[in-house]
Parts: sequence; structure tokens; C-alpha cells
Amino acid sequence: MKRLRVVVKVGSSSLVTPGGELDRSRLGLVVAETGALRRQGAEVLLVSSGAVAAGLGTLGLRPGAVTLAGKQAAAAIGQGRLVDAYRGMFVPLGIEVAQVLLSRAELEHPRRVGHLSRALAALLHHDVLPVVNENDTVASDEAKIGDNDTLAALLAVVVGADLLVLLTDIDGFYDADPRRTPRAKRISVVERWTPELAASAGQPGTGMGTGGMRTKLSAARIATHAGIDTVIARSEPGVLLRIVAGDGAGTLFRAHPQPGPRREVWLRYGARPRGRLILDDGAVAAVEGRQASLLLPGITDFRGAFLAGDVVELATAGDRVIARGTALIGAHDIMRWLSQAEKVPRRAVRVVQHRTMVMAEGEPGDGLEQG
Repeated sequence: MKRLRVVVKVGSSSLVTPGGELDRSRLGLVVAETGALRRQGAEVLLVSSGAVAAGLGTLGLRPGAVTLAGKQAAAAIGQGRLVDAYRGMFVPLGIEVAQVLLSRAELEHPRRVGHLSRALAALLHHDVLPVVNENDTVASDEAKIGDNDTLAALLAVVVGADLLVLLTDIDGFYDADPRRTPRAKRISVVERWTPELAASAGQPGTGMGTGGMRTKLSAARIATHAGIDTVIARSEPGVLLRIVAGDGAGTLFRAHPQPGPRREVWLRYGARPRGRLILDDGAVAAVEGRQASLLLPGITDFRGAFLAGDVVELATAGDRVIARGTALIGAHDIMRWLSQAEKVPRRAVRVVQHRTMVMAEGEPGDGLEQG
């Protein structure tokens, strides 16, 4: 029987005191909740914020007045403190912990995603709890995932999770910001996406976090498009078991009834294009209308120094992006083709279009196969 696989993300506001110190009682709550879920037989991956905030407290820095280098230094200190605290609480429960630090690079190339997927599968197979965070010590602004809500959603896609839970300091998603609108009402279930949802998300949350309800809404959209139910809820006793039991805790965002394949969702949200191919009208019609593969004769120009295996955008002569795909040959070979210096393989990018999301056909073992 397949075990329930759950990705749980807990934010800084649920772990750290206003002064920037790890709150042991709040941390203990997360550990107790995760342990209870594991005892019911679920596989759990924990995406935990709090490292930068914990490090800032040690350095005597304020969250709102720190440079990028200061945040990186704080992460180097805080990440060790955070995982040590988790290990000290999980091990007495018989749960071994593994620290997994990720950067955007691990989530934007198919082969790296494959390595990550297999490593996490091995940890779960050995009943180890992965504690995942962005590697803020080395991440620069241009190479960051950005927030742990997005990281958790992409991780849920990569590992084929059944459920994504985003724990925070608010008990769900409201039709208006409850901190500014006293009559705001919590929405129990979101069945479909509407323009009003984004307008209800409000502004970023506490000073300890990098996101807020907007990033959680975005994460829910990513996960539900991949067929993963998502719940936003307050971190409180019993919440994870209540969510799994379906008793109405938090706000449930139902998975899309016709989800895209995991690789398609990853390609749209997780991958970062390394270049762009400009297509002639015939190639545009083939890709948009007939879901055909792209061949070299349909390419009129290109941008970027991409390599085989990199994600590229496909665009019209007017620079309207119509699809994404994985390049089967690199920019150098395409340049040779366009200059007619020598013959190269005609097949450049193989793509499949699925409604508004596009994908490249998967390479064997890239970790994003359907299933």
C-alpha cells in the first residue's frame, strides 16, 4: 500500500521569537506534529524557515536592516543551530534527520532534479526525515529561489507528494487581510482560481519571513496544477492530523481535476530559461496548433549561450513566448546551422503543448516522469 507523502513547510513566524531567537516551544510543536504524522505511516519532508532569523539574533542584527552578506553570514550560523535543534528533538522520538540545502540550480536542470529526486527517495526509503531549506549562505539575489513557500511547492512536485501543507501564523486564507479587515472571513475550500484570489492575498507577512499570503497562494497554485492538494493553516497542536483527516483545518486548495504532468509543471514554474529561439510562422503554427516537435528549419534566430539539456523559450518573430522546451542541441550547433557552415542534426527541441503550460519530453531518469 502506497504511503501518504506530505511536504510540510513551516515559516519563520512559527519558529522564531520577535527578538530573532529560536523559540524551543514552537519548534517542539512542529516536531510533535511531524512525529504524529509519521506515526500514522506518512512519509514527511519538512521545509523549514528560521535559519536566517536565528542567525541574525546571534549576530545582534535586526531583520529589516541587514545587507545580503549579513543575511548570508546569519544563514551560516543559523542553519547549524536550526538543524541541531531539530535533531535534538526528533532523535528521542526515534526519527533520524537529514539536512538538505538547495539552491535554484538544483531545481532548474532536469539532470540535477533527477539527482535530487533520487537522493530524497533514498532518505524516505530509509525512514529518514529530510529537513529542507534554501542554501542562503551562498545564494545571490539573481540565483535565489526566493521564498520557502515556492521551494516547498516545487519540492512537492519533484517528489510526487500527495499533500502540501503551509504552516503559518494565520489559520487559513481569508477573503481580505484579517489584520486590516475585522470582518474578513476565512475561506474553507478553494475549488478554482479566480482573479479575486490574488487581490485577497494582502501584503507580505511578519518581519521574520520573506513571503506572506501572496507567496503561499502562488505555492498553492503550483502544487494544485500538479495534482497536489494544498492546505494553508496555523501551526497549532493537532493541526497536521486534522488536515490529513479532512476535518476542515485551515484552507484547502483542491488539486486541479486535470493536472499537468509533473515535468510540465516543473518546466513552467521551476526551470529558468537559458536562452530563446525565434521561430518562423510555420514553426509557430506547428508548436501552438499541432503540438508538434520543433525542427531546426523552423528556427530563424536565437539568444543566449545555452547547452544541450538547458531549458529554452520558443518565441514568435515579434518576441511573443509561446512555449518552453529542453534543447536537444546547444546554441553553438544552432549557430552553425543558421550560418550553414556545416550540417548538424535537424531536431533542435522537442516540445509538447498542454493548454497554457508547455513541456519538453522527459529524458530517462530525470526524476520528473509521471507517476
